[in-house]
Amino acid sequence: MKKLFRDKEFFLTILTLVIPITLQNLISSSLNMVDNLMIGKLGENAIAAVGLVNQYFFIFMLCLSGINAGAGIFMSQFWGRKDTLNIRRMLGLDLILSIIASIIFSFTAFIFPEGIMKIFTKDTTVIGLGSQYLKIIGITFIFTGITQGYSTALRCTGIAKPPMFASLIGVLVNGFLNWILIFGHFGFKPMGVVGAAIATSIARFIEMLFVLVYSYGFNDIISAKLKEMISFSNDFVKVYFKTSLSVIINEIVWALGMTAYSVIYAKIGISAVASMQIATTINNMFMVLCIGLATAASIIIGNKIGADEEDVAIEYATKLGVLAPLVGLVTGIALWITSPIIVKAFNISEETLNITVTVLKIMAVFAPLRFFNVLMIVGVFRGGGDTMYSMLVQLGTVWCFAIPAGFIAAAYFKLPLNKVYFIICLEEVIKIGFEAKRLRSKKWIRNVVEDEYIIA
Repeated sequence: MKKLFRDKEFFLTILTLVIPITLQNLISSSLNMVDNLMIGKLGENAIAAVGLVNQYFFIFMLCLSGINAGAGIFMSQFWGRKDTLNIRRMLGLDLILSIIASIIFSFTAFIFPEGIMKIFTKDTTVIGLGSQYLKIIGITFIFTGITQGYSTALRCTGIAKPPMFASLIGVLVNGFLNWILIFGHFGFKPMGVVGAAIATSIARFIEMLFVLVYSYGFNDIISAKLKEMISFSNDFVKVYFKTSLSVIINEIVWALGMTAYSVIYAKIGISAVASMQIATTINNMFMVLCIGLATAASIIIGNKIGADEEDVAIEYATKLGVLAPLVGLVTGIALWITSPIIVKAFNISEETLNITVTVLKIMAVFAPLRFFNVLMIVGVFRGGGDTMYSMLVQLGTVWCFAIPAGFIAAAYFKLPLNKVYFIICLEEVIKIGFEAKRLRSKKWIRNVVEDEYIIA
């Protein structure tokens, strides 16, 4: 503990990335919070509808996250070698895969919106509202794919502020347009959830433009020409998938797991879905530091391994393993204290309000464990190139424990939301043993850019 807090170089290195990444995540979560607060004025059906649509978007984002995270492992280690050409090649591959995924999700959302909504709920009112929202925001998936690809490349090369400012602009635009289009101002008619969808679409387009303008107007590292981005060979692609496929599978299957949770909550009732949507939105505001810490850890550890400084990578991983649960403890206390106040901003019944506060307090209790687990899986192990182990731990605990236990608790024992959610959260306890053992073994260190096809 003493070594941790005396190491100024460690903290400076971490904070340089953690602060802007955390602020970006906070801003992005604020966009979702703004949507939910404003849509919340329309009632619980509107909250539930948009919340369930967000589950579909969540699956897409985690698919995108898997593609970007896989590319980020390579780009971080390439930057440790100062290999700009291969960073640009990896960016090109990242963008191609991201756009393909975006088109698939966008097309499905536009053609089968009702079918997607029926996966989550049988409530016809919620299905109708959600379908309207989904058909409009479907086009934004492509904008998001491009934004995330360039943002990943910028962060992996130590440039984290531009993506943060892009998100800030997106939140401001979204909030202003929400106010105009949802409720009807400046001559516009009130459009409800349709107005929220249009506002979100415009905001994501502007966010994409900002990232592209910065990347090509003010950066000489990732301002790649098309020829450079597609100059990779088939072997280059094979090496990427050798490491990244497990990350992509992990994100997609984990997203499906989160979707399964929504189905479980829907079996309890629409008020449970609304409660979890609100609680998750609020919790995400507090978890941004966790994601920022893990993302920064992945980049820094990747940089050190790429620069052949494995001893420093091990030292940083150990210190981060101590720091993460401490930060999680402070965050959990803050969430516990403020949750009753924040929830009152939503237009929900007293019963829904009380159960939402209870769920948030459960989230607060598990925050230290969740901070450690996310740091290891998303940060240390991925940054070290150890993607297969991360996938097995993540999917094993979600699909072999949390989902079956949650389903049985909700469908057969008819337990209330707070007890079902507590049972699901016990997966965090199971993960720790596997992760602590792997961290001590040092088997998570893999230099993925040494392959002859990658460095050619």
